[in-house]
Amino acid sequence: MYRCALRSLLLVPLLVPAFACVGMARAASVSAPDAEALLKRSDGYRNGWPSYVVNVRITDYDAGKPDEEHLYEVSQKGTDRTYVEFMSPREKGRHLLMLADDMWLYLPDTSRPVRITPLERLTGDASNGDVARTNYAADYTPVYLRTEKVGAEECYVLDLSAKRRGATYQRILYWLREEDARPVKAEFYLTSGKHIKSATFDSYSNYGGKLLLRRLTLYDEIRHSSHSVLEYSGAVPRQLPDKLFYQGRADRF
Repeated sequence: MYRCALRSLLLVPLLVPAFACVGMARAASVSAPDAEALLKRSDGYRNGWPSYVVNVRITDYDAGKPDEEHLYEVSQKGTDRTYVEFMSPREKGRHLLMLADDMWLYLPDTSRPVRITPLERLTGDASNGDVARTNYAADYTPVYLRTEKVGAEECYVLDLSAKRRGATYQRILYWLREEDARPVKAEFYLTSGKHIKSATFDSYSNYGGKLLLRRLTLYDEIRHSSHSVLEYSGAVPRQLPDKLFYQGRADRF
C-alpha cells in the first residue's frame, strides 16, 4: 500500500506537464480558424457569382502622378475560365483568354495567339493574373499564421502557397478581416522568396445584393515609385456561352 502511494506521488510531477501540453494543444486546435474556409469566403468578395462580367479600370501612377489608364471587360465562368476584352481605344481588338493553367493574348495583327503567363505585366504594376486569376482557393493552399491588427481592423493572417503551376505568385501573405474574412491587404512573393508586390483592398460596393471589391491598389516593392489602382464597376451575373472561351481566333467570338 505504501509503495503504491509513493509511486503515485512520484508520477504526479510527470503527468502534470503532460496534461498541460494536451490541454494547450486542444485549446490551440479549437481557437485556430479554418484557413480553407476563410480563403473561400474571401474569394466571394472578388468573384460574386459562378458566371459574371465586370468592368475594370486600371490607372498607373509613376512618382505619384497618373501615367496611363486602361479599360477592360472581364468575363469569368467558374474558377478556370476568364476572357478579357481590352476596351481602351488604342488597344481595341486585343483579347486575353485563360483556360485552367494556360493563358493566351490575341492581337489584331497576328493570326495566332501568343502564349503568356499570369505573372507577366498587363499594365503598370498589374499582371495578367491580377485581373484574370482571382480565385485564390483554387490556386493556393492556405495556412493560418496569426491574428494581427491592420489600422483599426483585427485580421487573420494566412500564408498561401501555390498548388497550381498556373498560379500568379508562388506565395502570398494575406490579411483578412476577422469579422467577415474581407480581404484587407496582401504581399506577393516569387519562388526565390523575393517580395515583389503588395496590395491594399481599399473599398467595397454592393452589386445585386453582393458586397464586392470596388478598388484595389498594387504597389511595386522593387521600383517603389510606381503603383496601379484597379477600379471595378458594373459587376453583374451573366450566363456566358462556352464559345466565348474557345481557344481559337479571337475574331470568331
